[in-house]
Amino acid sequence: MPPKDVIFPLGPQFYFEPSRPLDDLLHDMHVAKRLGFNSLRFQEHWCLDERVEGHIDLSKIETLLEEAERLGLYVHFCVTMEQAPAWLWRKYPDCRMVYSTGDRHEDPTQYRLPYDGKPGPCWDHPGARAAAIRFIAKLAQRLGRYDNILEWNINQEIGFWPLHPSMMRPSTLGFCYCPYTLASFRDWLKKKYGDLDALNRAWRTGYGDWEEVEPPRLFDRVPSYIDWRYFMDDVYVPRHLRWKAETFRANDPKRRPIFAHIGGVTPGRGCDWRWAKEVEVFGSSCYPTGVFHEWDAGYPAPGRPVSREECIRQEVLLITLMYDYVRCAAGPKRRVAAAEFQGGPKRWLGRVPSPDDIRRWVLAALSSGIQELYFWNLRSEIFWDEAYGFGLLDSRGDSTARAREAGRLAKSINRHAELFHSGRVPKADVAILINEDLWHFMQARGVHQENLDSHLSYTIRGIYKMLWDAGVWIDFVEAKEITLESLNGYKLIIMPFPLAMDDDVFDLLKNYVSSGGVLLSEACPGRYDRFGFARPGELAPSAEELFGVEHRSVQLCHEPRQPPRWTPLELSYGQIRPAVRFRGVGSFTGHSVLPSLCIETFTVKDSTPILLCKDQITGVVNDFGRGKAYLIGTLLGHAYTAFNDVATQEFLLALLNTAGIKRELCGRLPHRRRINGECEAWFLFNMTSQNITQHVNVKGFSRVEDLLGGTMNIKSGTIKIGMNPYEIRCLIMER
Repeated sequence: MPPKDVIFPLGPQFYFEPSRPLDDLLHDMHVAKRLGFNSLRFQEHWCLDERVEGHIDLSKIETLLEEAERLGLYVHFCVTMEQAPAWLWRKYPDCRMVYSTGDRHEDPTQYRLPYDGKPGPCWDHPGARAAAIRFIAKLAQRLGRYDNILEWNINQEIGFWPLHPSMMRPSTLGFCYCPYTLASFRDWLKKKYGDLDALNRAWRTGYGDWEEVEPPRLFDRVPSYIDWRYFMDDVYVPRHLRWKAETFRANDPKRRPIFAHIGGVTPGRGCDWRWAKEVEVFGSSCYPTGVFHEWDAGYPAPGRPVSREECIRQEVLLITLMYDYVRCAAGPKRRVAAAEFQGGPKRWLGRVPSPDDIRRWVLAALSSGIQELYFWNLRSEIFWDEAYGFGLLDSRGDSTARAREAGRLAKSINRHAELFHSGRVPKADVAILINEDLWHFMQARGVHQENLDSHLSYTIRGIYKMLWDAGVWIDFVEAKEITLESLNGYKLIIMPFPLAMDDDVFDLLKNYVSSGGVLLSEACPGRYDRFGFARPGELAPSAEELFGVEHRSVQLCHEPRQPPRWTPLELSYGQIRPAVRFRGVGSFTGHSVLPSLCIETFTVKDSTPILLCKDQITGVVNDFGRGKAYLIGTLLGHAYTAFNDVATQEFLLALLNTAGIKRELCGRLPHRRRINGECEAWFLFNMTSQNITQHVNVKGFSRVEDLLGGTMNIKSGTIKIGMNPYEIRCLIMER
């Protein structure tokens, strides 16, 4: 077996329960090896391995580990602790998670579906946590002798995944209202605020005793909601990841890396940064088919076939955005993984991925920096509503076209394992600011249905796509993790829909701009503070200073096409402005912007107008210190993804150009790099319907080969490359 630190782990999810017979699994292990994979993914189930308290049976897993070791296959080992054994629920009936209504989460079945046992026990319960720690310790001690275990996955698709009918309504109050977690919440508040008077001042409440303090239970548009959701998402979850990780580290003699992954990326959410801190490898599941947003221009119409080309573009967008987000949350010290990667149809009536799909998806993920990949899964599933789905292989037979292509990719990538194992995506010039408090503010819905979190996610996605399509790559930074030093590495920071924000974030951004950075904000910066209290001037005072404006008006606006995607009914005359365009002025004369959701107008103090809506100022630039601050009175991202508005994209690119940000293109082809010393991987993208032939400048490189197609001929420092429609290619460059 090659050493662990010189491979790119790539293989399928292989074992979970209910499973095929052991003999079939042993046969399929040989199939996986023949296909070219170097790793397998095992999923363990606590409820099956410790059916009687204190009696742990790992014999089946050990048989599989031993056979994998004989074949030279590594194993990614996932423990599913939320699938708790039946005796735990009987022994500790009060370890169940509790909804805001007071109902306990009751689901005694022990199947992997629907959500791998999630939410599982409340890990604030001391008895449940102690039992889990004992099991993990014994498992790590017993299995730790196997050299072919690569890493321990302590949480598969992190999250709570509630199923109770009370959680089907739009409210997002979530778990857990048990006495143990409420006590822990109060302890956290005491440390955060110091004393009860400080808490009452912040929340504007009148509690007389700490035992009276509770999170909201029915209505979420209150200040305590912001702290409650932060506690559950950013304190409770990292804490349970931490004790799992610490238990493995204390009991695994080889101290293998700790791994955890999310079920997918939600643009705007910031807890991923806190989750990633607890592990050495952070990843995400990825199932690219069927990823349209209902507001997208190409969203399928009932009874009509969907565009293949539009599907491909949406799939590539999903993959690259997802792994750029995960890579940035993980930071430079952690590895990034495609933890579950679609290998077959989603369930039995889903589209069967072609070899072209598999190749395009894997190369897209590689371009965003992944360092290991696990397909879900080797053979199609056998259980209930996932039966006949998800496999690289079908129920019968040891080969399919998609499996062969996956194996070919595994072998090709591992011919350059060091490059993809260690090679990093260069830091981008542009970063989108993510703010966890803003995310929770947008989530809170109470009795209203404004879907502000959807608008925040959608504009982030639209901005990302506008720039990605043009060859401008984006990083993501999170408000609670940034420093002035980390921001100063970016030429431009984009602040999406910053409706609720405290002055401490603005103060940091002011320092960034003052020291020479460029800031671009969408509408309503700091209209509310983090707890939802209104600002007297309808903008944060720091925003008024930074952008050199005063707020004048804000109003919903109609969409340019019918039927509307997000615009509510206009129940009063003049409530919603007619569809209109912003007109560029000054240095942006000739440009225009299609506004979405709202139009905010300003009165200029120190700034210079750059956009007008009729005679009203809707965009400004302000010189602030050595930098510039742009404020645009609408959401920018919607226009491109919902209406294919190229003019808005061109405006944004012109703005970036003023900050010295250039597109990374090889002629007409966007290209992206991963770098490891003297070796680079160049990813070229043709997301058009045309064949493109391009001469690519490769001066400074002595050798160029296609990852999948052999050495390329260099003439006068250039190579000639032809690309088919909707193709991604990877060139391996050596100096």
